[in-house]
Amino acid sequence: MSKQLIFCVILTIFMGRNLSVAVLQCERIAVPVCQGLGYNLTAMPNLAGHITQHEAEIMMNELEPILETKCSKQAKFLFCATMFPLCSPEVPRPVPACRNLCETVRNDCSEVPGVWPKFLDCDSLPQPGNNELCMQIPQDRDVEQPASAHQGPNLWPWLNLKVPNTHLFKLPSVATCPVNFTLSFDECVPLCRADALFTARQKKAAETWILVLAAICFLFTLFSLVTFWTETTRFGFPERPVLFLTLCYNLLSICYLERIVFHNRGLEIFDGDTNSGVCEVNPPCLASYITTSYLTLSAASWWLIFGLCWYLSTEKQWSSEALERKSGLFHVMAWVPPLAPPIGALLWGAVRPHELTGMCTAPGFTEIPALALLLIGTVLIILSAMSLHRLQHSCHYEKLQQMMTRILIFGGVYFVPATLAIVLSFFEHREPLVKICQPGDTCAPPEKASSAVSLARLFFILFGGSLTGIWVWSRKTCNSCRSRISATPAPCVVIKSTTASLPKCKFKGSLASASVTAPLFSTPHQTASISVHSRV
Repeated sequence: MSKQLIFCVILTIFMGRNLSVAVLQCERIAVPVCQGLGYNLTAMPNLAGHITQHEAEIMMNELEPILETKCSKQAKFLFCATMFPLCSPEVPRPVPACRNLCETVRNDCSEVPGVWPKFLDCDSLPQPGNNELCMQIPQDRDVEQPASAHQGPNLWPWLNLKVPNTHLFKLPSVATCPVNFTLSFDECVPLCRADALFTARQKKAAETWILVLAAICFLFTLFSLVTFWTETTRFGFPERPVLFLTLCYNLLSICYLERIVFHNRGLEIFDGDTNSGVCEVNPPCLASYITTSYLTLSAASWWLIFGLCWYLSTEKQWSSEALERKSGLFHVMAWVPPLAPPIGALLWGAVRPHELTGMCTAPGFTEIPALALLLIGTVLIILSAMSLHRLQHSCHYEKLQQMMTRILIFGGVYFVPATLAIVLSFFEHREPLVKICQPGDTCAPPEKASSAVSLARLFFILFGGSLTGIWVWSRKTCNSCRSRISATPAPCVVIKSTTASLPKCKFKGSLASASVTAPLFSTPHQTASISVHSRV
């Protein structure tokens, strides 16, 4: 019974906290005299009991005589903080000025008789020592707040909320941000739908670039997939993982095409309830990030499995049947673990929209594990090629040299673009730091960022993905396509095994039973002679 009671109390507190945050309706400060003071959102009613901003503006006009006397430099901030208290969707109530700020202004203006407003009772304002939320102006404009002072508990971290957990907001008196930026607590962040870091021309060029590359990747990978699925007997293990590697990039190209065709920009939907202008990640953008991150990691996993299969075939001499029996384990390895990084990015609150592409990213959550998988798979590929080289050196058989060359070419075609894309992504996420403008400073906007790094990264992802199907690009594939299109049947390839064995060579495992398309062998201790007969 006591456990149930405790649970109900905790649930009530939790729901009450969220309800209070939801009820608080923030609105942008519309009175010009109180704009640009370090915050731009307020909520009514205020401490004077005003219901609308118009009523508060009338009172501000009545307080104009005090401001004209210039008895205190902090008077304007105090009156604006009283008439228009700070509002944030992450705190349960409006944040007024601190008591010590009010007392300072009152003492400074005590020599001016009969002008102090009756409604402004300093004793009723919050006091920092009581762990109450309030605002005051720092005495030194160079005061720096520690990073942890602006980050509190986060009930829903995937929304990337910042909840101040200290008793005090310290804001510059007339702090502003450059054009196309807005002040979010202690930093300037880009406005939604604004050309803050990139120009409109750069964004349009990026959309065209993505559309062309995604279309090429989709067509090339689709052709490879059709070839795989129509001639499955040609592509068994250890080359079967290439099929699923190509499938990942085909689906990845569809995600990029969906972004362009349906204009699903992560920056288009912002926090409409508060009208703060600060970008919020919308659900379609989150779904796009999860899909692209998952497919990228799955592709890297299939690359590792591709290298593992060849390593087991060449070094450990596993047969194709043995690898086929492990196919279920390979699928679990490739499709299940890649779910962890995107889910971790959501829970950590690291997902954010990218202004140039309009897609969501989470720096480091996808790139680091993908790079690790690529490196491990490449090491296995190199070991497999070395094993083939030793075998070819002892056998002097030309087909082994062709096979080794084929593996190395395919490995280079995939590994180099994929690695370059990951390296460029680390440079891409380095956004310029926009400082808050202090009084007297030239509040110039930062220089526009270059889009070359982002465009190069997209090129290596999509065009490099287009080449994953290079494994099936052979003369036999062309003949097969020609036979399906043409009315004349193509020659039939028949394998005849001979008993002449190669000197000093013993072939085991999948090397003895690989498909004809790869330069492998048909049976152990036998050479394969190919004769051509016409189909009847």
